[in-house]
Amino acid sequence: MNSTEGAVRPGCRHRLVVVALLFWFGLAPFVSEFFARQLPDRWQGPTVATTVSILIAALAVGVPSAVLVVLLRGRPGRRGAAATAASLLIGGGYVVIDAAIRAVVPQPAALVPLQARYTEAGLRLGVLVPYAAFATWLAPRLVGVASGRSVQDRLGIRRPRRAPVFLALAVGALVTLPWPVTGALGDSLDSLALSVQTLVRVIPEVLVFWGVILHLLTTSLARRRGAAATTILVYTLTAVGRFLPQADWSAPAGALFLLPLALLLTEVYARGGSLLPLFPLAFSYLVAPALFVDPRDAIANGIPEIQHVASYLAVGLTATVTGAVLWLGRRVSERRRAEGEPGRVGWTIPAMMAAAVWGLWIAVYLMAGEPGFHNHGFLIILEVQTDLQPAYAITDRDARRSYVYRSLVETAESTQSAIRAELDDLDAPYRPYYVINMLRVDGHRWLVDRFEGRPGVAGVILNPNVREYPRRIPLPYEASPGSTVGVQENLAAIHAYAAWDRDVQGAGIVVGGQDTGYDWDHPALKPHYRGWDGEKASHQYNWHDAWDATRVPFDDGSHGTHTMGIVLGDGGAGNRIGVAPEARWVGCRNMRRGFGNPGSYAECMEFLLAPYPFGGDSFADGDVSLAPHVVNNSWGCPDFEGCLPDTLKGGVEALRAAGTMIVVSAGNEGPGCGTAGTPPANYEASFSVGATTVEGTVVGFSSRGPVDGLIKPDIAAPGERIRSSVPGGGYAYAGGTSMAAPHVVGAIALVWSADPTLIGDVEGTEDLLCRSATPRDVNRSCATVTVPEGPFAAVASPPPCACGDVTDVPNNVYGCGLLDAGAAVESVLED
Repeated sequence: MNSTEGAVRPGCRHRLVVVALLFWFGLAPFVSEFFARQLPDRWQGPTVATTVSILIAALAVGVPSAVLVVLLRGRPGRRGAAATAASLLIGGGYVVIDAAIRAVVPQPAALVPLQARYTEAGLRLGVLVPYAAFATWLAPRLVGVASGRSVQDRLGIRRPRRAPVFLALAVGALVTLPWPVTGALGDSLDSLALSVQTLVRVIPEVLVFWGVILHLLTTSLARRRGAAATTILVYTLTAVGRFLPQADWSAPAGALFLLPLALLLTEVYARGGSLLPLFPLAFSYLVAPALFVDPRDAIANGIPEIQHVASYLAVGLTATVTGAVLWLGRRVSERRRAEGEPGRVGWTIPAMMAAAVWGLWIAVYLMAGEPGFHNHGFLIILEVQTDLQPAYAITDRDARRSYVYRSLVETAESTQSAIRAELDDLDAPYRPYYVINMLRVDGHRWLVDRFEGRPGVAGVILNPNVREYPRRIPLPYEASPGSTVGVQENLAAIHAYAAWDRDVQGAGIVVGGQDTGYDWDHPALKPHYRGWDGEKASHQYNWHDAWDATRVPFDDGSHGTHTMGIVLGDGGAGNRIGVAPEARWVGCRNMRRGFGNPGSYAECMEFLLAPYPFGGDSFADGDVSLAPHVVNNSWGCPDFEGCLPDTLKGGVEALRAAGTMIVVSAGNEGPGCGTAGTPPANYEASFSVGATTVEGTVVGFSSRGPVDGLIKPDIAAPGERIRSSVPGGGYAYAGGTSMAAPHVVGAIALVWSADPTLIGDVEGTEDLLCRSATPRDVNRSCATVTVPEGPFAAVASPPPCACGDVTDVPNNVYGCGLLDAGAAVESVLED
């Protein structure tokens, strides 16, 4: 590092002032966001609120630092405190500019358009790099020290020694080693854009904090260690500023992750006095998790997957230990040189270390990782869609299903031929669909422009791929005892036992499920699987995997197994967990790692409309006689999975036209109003289900309407802490509207088993379930109740209020009321 000649140690008062200023620097982003939220309602638009928040942050950070600089500038014995205040002023400017750039080019956490990434990178390069150059001129003047050095020299842009370069490369490989073991690369075009975006982030950060601030503090403070520690702290606190402009609560955790990086960068800089080795080290540290971790994980679960949390911890620990070892090694080397012994290590050993560690990194990736990219595809949706209204006039169920299947296939075949031929010529892999007239093109995202705007094409949308991680740590769940006494609370709440007492348990009804998959040989599910005859299994026509084409049912999570258990699970004494234990089931895997896309969801819809054999052609080999009667859909397709509001509407309507009842969980985005808008819960053709406690009170997370003028959910059922089956033969508790919907599916199986004439009469069945439900009105309006928002909104849920000002029944909280399966069965038996 540079000499500290002329630097003066600050006094205790100055240290206290600096500590207070550093504390305020880290707190300012949160304070600014708080005051921005206090604006009058007419100013609460996103643009105004964001602008005000950034301006308040600029004042909150800049004014105290600037005042302290003015008071201390040029005064003997106070240069260190003035330099620290000047560093915070420069760091605060970086925070404000960075927040402004991200406000101008807002980027959601997943599926960011490539153009937005490159635009942000261009703005950073065009604004923050000149800011770094300006800061080199400003910094010495803020503390009253003129500098005649060139900008290049002041920034530390000088030819580095070879040893620090190889050391930086070796450390970069070492600290990023966990990522190829636990993660996987996403789309290649996204990966390139992310790499550019990260590189352009690294350049100004290194220039500002190590080229300007560290140099300023080193020449102003008496102790180099104090200068280094203050630089590390300022850099980390600046990272907290990424809380702005969108109140990103992951910013504090991100700042902690950057703390070991700051230590490493400072140590590498201390060994060479050049910034150039810092760029590859910072780039590798930041780009590895960005490339190997799917950002959708955190969106869906609130945090990354557990193995990635472990990787973050391992990387942070490795970087901290490595930084400490480097610091100790440098101290020993300096002491040896002071004693006249040779203390400098040549470049050969660091070069060998870099080659060895990068060789290990590549070997681990190839042998223990998931090499290659998971490229996105796209969907070509055609304008011509089949009119299925005539199907409703067909009374025979088999004839009705055959008509729907035949009509859909004929429309698709007559309109897709030209595009299919073109894709064949391009040698682009694709799959045609009929349940929605569209084609899925795999891994050739760059062909999108070729089909957009073409006559006969309604739209071209992204079909995001889902990464296959090499290894995963499953999310923990609350395990259950091996058996229970009496009827489970959730089953008692819907009076399922009343139907069982009438010898109605779902016999003759086949339930379809599309989910994360199913542990088919779980004791509570195996006897009820249509592919099991008591002696051997046949999975043909009973199982389909829309992701990996596996031939044996499995569950890569636990969600599907849990939901199917609620529908019909029965594992013997003490383990009757299902509403309709004599019903049978078939399944389709439409998700990987809990994520799907429009293509996988539509593929399972086709299989459940007309099952077809392994390797078969869904257009020619579908057998509608093997279709399930009712389908459970404990999933939603949000925008980060590629769905627009109407993307899956045609598929849901096709199944309904065929007489298949589609039951959908309303979603877990409550308690805010209008949150039940995730497809397919938002469709009129879906029978959507909200979640309640077993006592019948809506649960805070349950999504609510209205949605496009519709009252949603349609009905409510127990969805809090429900006991059901999980893979491996065990039982566990889980909650969500995903657990509420299967209760309704089981009730439909009971009703249709009790009265087979209702099978396929979707409207009549919906009406019956609502007539027999326990009405629940809502006697207060949301206009007078503040509905909380944010990540903890469901925890802070107020008493249920009447979304859409509907207080009567049906309403946008409970729908038509609380499911009563026993009353529904009694009704059909009496009729």
